[in-house]
Amino acid sequence: MNSRRLLAPALRSASAATLAAGGYLHARLYVDGYRFVHVIGPLFLLQASASFALAALLLMGTPPLLLRAAAAGVTLGALAGFIASRTVGVFGFTEHGLQPAPQALLSLLTETGTLLLLSIWQMTMTRQHRAARTPVRGPSPHLRELKDAVRDLLGLDNDTAVIIRQLTCSEPGCPPLETVVSVMPMDGEAHRWRLHRPADQITETDLRATLLPHRPDRPDRPEQPNGFLGPTL
Repeated sequence: MNSRRLLAPALRSASAATLAAGGYLHARLYVDGYRFVHVIGPLFLLQASASFALAALLLMGTPPLLLRAAAAGVTLGALAGFIASRTVGVFGFTEHGLQPAPQALLSLLTETGTLLLLSIWQMTMTRQHRAARTPVRGPSPHLRELKDAVRDLLGLDNDTAVIIRQLTCSEPGCPPLETVVSVMPMDGEAHRWRLHRPADQITETDLRATLLPHRPDRPDRPEQPNGFLGPTL
């Protein structure tokens, strides 16, 4: 598997782990005595509960931006409380330095690590989306070969446009990029096929297996929703 495909799941798992670790530390501090501190005790319990819940949701799959933002917000809130409790105080409650030890230091490290991982994860997702939404274009010999193969396989004339694009695939278990082959005649219905892999990994054999069983000119072809025909690879 491509290392780039492993990066996002690794960042997701690491972010969930550090988020849960921060929640565990706050839960332990709550049990060990902070539950008796007015307002601060319930806030510790709330932070721990939110951290565990968000960590579990992060592990369930590629989460939406709002969920990643919520995880960052909970972590920032904990860091803000840490700093405030050692400066201006929080609801009259103050701490000194890295006390209680070692929980204070560990909490600081896990929360800083969570923010760092979430930031890297977001930048990675942003780059992938930008790359996926950019049509495959330019003087690519492989792309020209794929278009020529589509024309030959389907017997298309020069007036029929063949467009090949890479898009983000958001379905569970799907690779980050999929390739969409579109055939748009001057007169008639446009047809599209999806192949669940980047364009540079597609061969003429893949096109033959996907396009030929469901050629647009076959009256008995099974038509799929949204104009997509045939199986996906």
